[in-house]
Amino acid sequence: MPQSTDTSGALPTTGLASGRSHITAGSKLTGDLQVPGLVELFGHVDGKVTADAIMIEESGSVDGELHAAKVSIKGRFEGKIFGSVVNLHSTAKASGEIFYETLCIDSGAQVNSSCAVKKST
Repeated sequence: MPQSTDTSGALPTTGLASGRSHITAGSKLTGDLQVPGLVELFGHVDGKVTADAIMIEESGSVDGELHAAKVSIKGRFEGKIFGSVVNLHSTAKASGEIFYETLCIDSGAQVNSSCAVKKST
């Protein structure tokens, strides 16, 4: 069942495989991170993040790849995004490549990316 973000930018947790995980501010992870459900990133990840839904908060950053049905960015991202629904909020700073089915870019977002629609299979 498709769901969208509400006006606060929060991603819903209903219908996700399993709950919510947090990477706290000040954390630095390197490598591949695979998380069931929603992962909220307040810290930094250098590598590949795979989850049902990914939220990079304003204090968060990722250098690498994001793979999720729902991707929401408020912080900094550099690399490749593979998502069905991708939201770049007004505070987002994104560069790289974005592959999406639905893309929403809020006014004020800093985007230096190539964007391409994913073909549904």
